[in-house]
Amino acid sequence: MSSIRSAVLYSTAGKYATTVIGLATTAVVARLISPHEYGIAVLGMATLAVANAVRELGSTAYLVQVEELTEDRLRGVFTINLCISVALALVVALGAPLIANLFGQPGLALFLHISLVGFLTGSVAFPLYGLLSRDLAYRKLSAVAICSAIVNSAALIIFAALEFSFQSFALANVISGLTGALLLFWLKPARAMFRPGFAAWRDILSFSLFTGGASLLHRASDYLAVAVLGVVLTPGAVGLLNRATQICQFPERTILAGVTEVALPAFSDLARRKQDLAATYLGAIEKLTVFMWPCLALTILLAHPLVRGFLGSDWLEVIPLVQIIAGALILNFPPGLNYPLIVAMGKTRRLFVLAILQISIALPIVLIAAQLGMFAVAWSTYLIVLAGVITSTVAVRGLIDIPLSSLFASMYRSLGVTAVSILPATGLVMLLGGPVSLGAADSLAVLGTAALGWLAGIVALSHPIRTEIKSLFAGLQRRLRRIRVGSHPEAPKSD
Repeated sequence: MSSIRSAVLYSTAGKYATTVIGLATTAVVARLISPHEYGIAVLGMATLAVANAVRELGSTAYLVQVEELTEDRLRGVFTINLCISVALALVVALGAPLIANLFGQPGLALFLHISLVGFLTGSVAFPLYGLLSRDLAYRKLSAVAICSAIVNSAALIIFAALEFSFQSFALANVISGLTGALLLFWLKPARAMFRPGFAAWRDILSFSLFTGGASLLHRASDYLAVAVLGVVLTPGAVGLLNRATQICQFPERTILAGVTEVALPAFSDLARRKQDLAATYLGAIEKLTVFMWPCLALTILLAHPLVRGFLGSDWLEVIPLVQIIAGALILNFPPGLNYPLIVAMGKTRRLFVLAILQISIALPIVLIAAQLGMFAVAWSTYLIVLAGVITSTVAVRGLIDIPLSSLFASMYRSLGVTAVSILPATGLVMLLGGPVSLGAADSLAVLGTAALGWLAGIVALSHPIRTEIKSLFAGLQRRLRRIRVGSHPEAPKSD
């Protein structure tokens, strides 16, 4: 468990760093690129997300989950990944003009053609990433992510300042993708992997067809939803909804992202050693919700200063969208846990069926909501999230014995901590004149009040996260003592 805890800490630290870089970049770029221009980039990136999902058929998740990793399997993953990547690049390159005509955005074709350079580097980067994930080498992976984020940020700001408009995103992604691939190869030079080989193709595809198929279905559904919004509404509406979603996903991408990234290798390791997955799963829910719920509640409370500060005056329509979507995400109590648990147990067929069920519910909801406007799409998030949580939790309970009483018991203290944290902060907001009038200093005061309430809540309710916090501080103290001793070595004794 210590290796898993270390991996979570390194991964979370990396995600914190990349998110801070991303927020700073967003604050600058949002003032250089309009919502309409950003919406066009979102349409292009959604197209490539589908291609990435298809590439999962040469699954890097297989490298993490498989019990015995042979050279034939390594070479098979790379070869299948490369073949699929090249085939997809040809399809997207030829189809780019048609996609651009569909949305009435001629520049979208060039965006896709540029982005394909970065897409092809993934055939090298993703297998190496899978190997490092299997080894729980998240210190190295975090370093790569931070370096790539810095390069992406610098390139994006420079190109946007030079008025490359939405093409800035494609150019920045290519440069940062090449940087990440080179760093991964330097850290994990598994040269034997890069010799073509199909000896293990049946084993790889039998696993990947269902995990990659599930990912493909979700990405295809997301793309259809974005495509409908781009046609029925406008690229500007797509950009506003995407920015709102990004702000709402901030807690998951920072506090929880380290956990969700480590979840698959961690659950896979526990499954191989026949450990108690149910206890680990429930403990993870309890420790994640105590962070996730207060952060989402604060996002709703501080939406006005958040949007004004990070995005600027051109994006004020995002504020109510953020408040709606963040409320819906509170319903997602096992964020990022159900998928890796199902994969870790080797039940990829179940995952595929689950994806079909969730998409058959979510896609019609989005299609109907799009006819009613942008805000109806935001409100539809409640139904989509609730359906996803119910179906995935039922699937997990079919694999491991988790009584509903234990599931709800794992969350009640987190709910109490959230209430103790948010109620005083809400009172302070009202005293300061309401959310609309909050400035930077007021927002910091609200955050400080919520933080004090959160600490009081975990102590008063004896929340298990208190033990983790104590362990973290004890580890930091030991490390500081070692550094202090190392910097002041004992003088040699004289005879």
